[in-house]
Amino acid sequence: MKIAKKVCLIGRFAVGKTSLVRQYIENQFSEKYKTTVGVSISTKVIDIDDHSISMILWDIAGFEQEGHYKHYLRGTQGIIWVLDGTEPESFDIFEKVSIPDLDSIPAICLVNKCDLKDQWRLNEDSLQKIRQYVSTIHYSSAKTGENVEDSFNELAKKLLGQ
Repeated sequence: MKIAKKVCLIGRFAVGKTSLVRQYIENQFSEKYKTTVGVSISTKVIDIDDHSISMILWDIAGFEQEGHYKHYLRGTQGIIWVLDGTEPESFDIFEKVSIPDLDSIPAICLVNKCDLKDQWRLNEDSLQKIRQYVSTIHYSSAKTGENVEDSFNELAKKLLGQ
């Protein structure tokens, strides 16, 4: 059975949303930073058990501008919250973004840049705050690929209700 699911990546400017998508789809990382304007849409088809799921990934530009993102979120069926472990300001994204029916949408949180753990500013208080919004938290690195594919695929399983 073939299924298509819209998944939005939500996070502040420069947390690594685009790099995570590129790593997941192409197994590539670029040191060159390119700002996303509006939204960039990519697709990856994966097979889980007897299902073929098309993950339609909406990489939405940074969420610093209040409200610009709302129309991109319409119809989203999954959410990947992206935080930067080296930037505490990125941890407050949950308070900045208003999503109707958020509790009913399968979601995961990727704390990106785990290859820079010596520079991380994530502590237990921050983690407790994040867990108020999302229960599944993974540490990932778009640069090395650590935990990227497994995390996206875990969300795909949630989207299938597994």
